[in-house]
Amino acid sequence: MGLSHNTSIIIATLLVFGMWACQATSRRTLNEETMLQRHEQWMARYGRIYKDDLEKEARFKIFKNNVAYIEAFNNAGNRANKFSVNQFADQTNQEFKATRNGFKFPSTSRSGQTTPLGMRM
Repeated sequence: MGLSHNTSIIIATLLVFGMWACQATSRRTLNEETMLQRHEQWMARYGRIYKDDLEKEARFKIFKNNVAYIEAFNNAGNRANKFSVNQFADQTNQEFKATRNGFKFPSTSRSGQTTPLGMRM
């Protein structure tokens, strides 16, 4: 007693989808491994050490998202500039802005003189 033609088609389709899903998962796992290696190399290059595995995992996710953004930007077409992965790649945009943007005036002025822009010296 053999399988009906429809049942054979359904089984074949399920096998094809199953193999496709395994390949997609395998590709993602390979990409994840590659990104983990890249993160480890980046950490070594910039001397980055995290306090625990939880922080390392969180910083890895940020790193991975930033690298994806950088690569998408660079691959988007003919641009006058390119981005690259640097020592800030494990920071969120907000963290970077908080540590790098803004001028802080000294709490005490050294003299009563002012600059041409009206700032005290």
